[in-house]
Amino acid sequence: MKRILPIILTLMTLASCGKKTLVDDERTFANNRWNRFSPEVFDIQVKDIQDFYNIDLTVSIDTQVYRYESVPVTVNLYSSNSERRMFYADVPLKLNGRWRGEVIDGRRVASKHIRTFFSFNSNGDHRMEVGQATSQYDLEGIHSIQLKIYKVELDYPDL
Repeated sequence: MKRILPIILTLMTLASCGKKTLVDDERTFANNRWNRFSPEVFDIQVKDIQDFYNIDLTVSIDTQVYRYESVPVTVNLYSSNSERRMFYADVPLKLNGRWRGEVIDGRRVASKHIRTFFSFNSNGDHRMEVGQATSQYDLEGIHSIQLKIYKVELDYPDL
C-alpha cells in the first residue's frame, strides 16, 4: 500500500493540472497538393474562456516543387453558438531568398505564430477550418500542415 499511494497521488496531481494544449494535429495532403476548396477542419473543445492561447501553424513543403516564398491561409473559427470569426495568416518560408525552418525527412518545415494571446468567446465545441488562400486550384508542393493551439503561460501571479 505504501508503494501504491505515491503513484495514486502523482496521477491525481497530473490529472488536476488541466490540459494545456487544445489542438496538436497534423494533416497530410494526398500527392502533396492542397486544394483551395477543401479546408482542413480541426475540432476544439473549449472549457474556460478566461484562458489565452497561442495558435501556431507549421507547414511542410517539397522545395523542389513549391515555388512561393510563403503560404497564405484563411482561418475560420465556428463556435457552437453560431459565432464565426475569420482571419488571414501568412507562413513565411523564405527570408532574403533563403529557405527558413529545418529539413525533416527531406522536406522543409517552417512554423509561425498566427495568433498570440487569442481568446475564445464561448465555452463548448468549436471548429477551426484552415484553407490555403492562393489563386491556385491545387497548391502543389505542400506535404502537410500542423495546427497547434496551446495555453499561454502568463508570467505574473494572479491578483
